Amino acid sequence: MEKRYKLASALLSASLVMVACGGADENPDSANVDEVVEENEEFASEEESAEDSTEDTTEASSEESDEQSTEGSSDTIAPEDINHDAGEAVDAASENFDGELVEVELDNEDNQWIYKVDMESESEEYEVKLSVDDLSVVDEQKESDDDFDTDEHFSYGDAVPAEEAVQTAMDETNGELEGWTLDRDDGQLQYEVDMKNGDNGDSDVTINDENGEIVETDD
Repeated sequence: MEKRYKLASALLSASLVMVACGGADENPDSANVDEVVEENEEFASEEESAEDSTEDTTEASSEESDEQSTEGSSDTIAPEDINHDAGEAVDAASENFDGELVEVELDNEDNQWIYKVDMESESEEYEVKLSVDDLSVVDEQKESDDDFDTDEHFSYGDAVPAEEAVQTAMDETNGELEGWTLDRDDGQLQYEVDMKNGDNGDSDVTINDENGEIVETDD
């Protein structure tokens, strides 16, 4: 804005100098001077209007982009929107790594719902993230492992299916699914199901994986 006024002032000054240089014996026409002033003020006004219009357009575009980003994200998922069950995710991970199962998780990362499967062998740890849509590999990592703890291992086939545990949690809380984790806690294999209960906040439902019964509900 300051630059435009400086430009207008410079044009005005230059115009006045040109009128004054028309001859020492000639009197500058005040009407011409007024005309120059009016033209420069009009120029500054048009420039300001153009900038305001650009700023409004940019702000509107930014707000629209933010709104679309928000609309495209969700922190809950309906069970029917999950194309593959957890057992299939574990099988897919086992095809890529020969080891023991340590943890299985359903989670939303960067607005993408994934299964995260953790496994280990006597020499390596393995973590793979699989899309719930098609079980494609979103990310996988391997690293050396010198802490092979058999007390953490389990077989998914011996457990209550995740889908049953989720339904139990939904029936208990009448909420929406935010994700779940299956692992051993103090030797006990169990699910921690995260539920969103609307205005009542979130709750964690702990479910015994051997019999599918609710152990605890934390609001």
